[in-house]
Amino acid sequence: MFDYIPEYSNMLSFDWAFVMNLLLVLINLGIIIFLLSWLLYKPVLGFLAQRKERIRSELAQAAENLRVSEEKKTQYDTKLAAIKTEREDILDAARRVAGEREAEIIVNANAEAGLIMERARREIDQEREKAKDEMRSQIIQVSAMMAERLMGSGMDVSTRDKLLNEAITELGDAEWRG
Repeated sequence: MFDYIPEYSNMLSFDWAFVMNLLLVLINLGIIIFLLSWLLYKPVLGFLAQRKERIRSELAQAAENLRVSEEKKTQYDTKLAAIKTEREDILDAARRVAGEREAEIIVNANAEAGLIMERARREIDQEREKAKDEMRSQIIQVSAMMAERLMGSGMDVSTRDKLLNEAITELGDAEWRG
């Protein structure tokens, strides 16, 4: 099954040369490990410590940035609430001013309507007095004409004037019914 191969027969033999080579390899390996650990261990540990410190400072900076951003957000929210309150105050003031202006306009309109009504009443009263005066003058003219016809043409001017004055006085003293 396994054939014996003579050239590889001393492969695992522990002869003097093999042991010496093994010892030299182990010593070299130990020296290399010692030198590498002595030369590289501290720099690698320093590098790792620096990296760890940099990561810790970046995390602290990120936490500080988060805290600052939360404070700013709180400030902005407060300012936004204050702006909303101020907006509501301004709108309330505008509504109040508009209500006052509306009331003022209504008062002015009512006053103007009252003035228009008063002016219309005065005009009506003036027209009524004018109509009364016209009626009086027409009544006087009709009375004078009737009196002239009744009396005939024999009435002189002084008698006619006297009768007209008496009629005017009686009409002026009489209460006018409109």
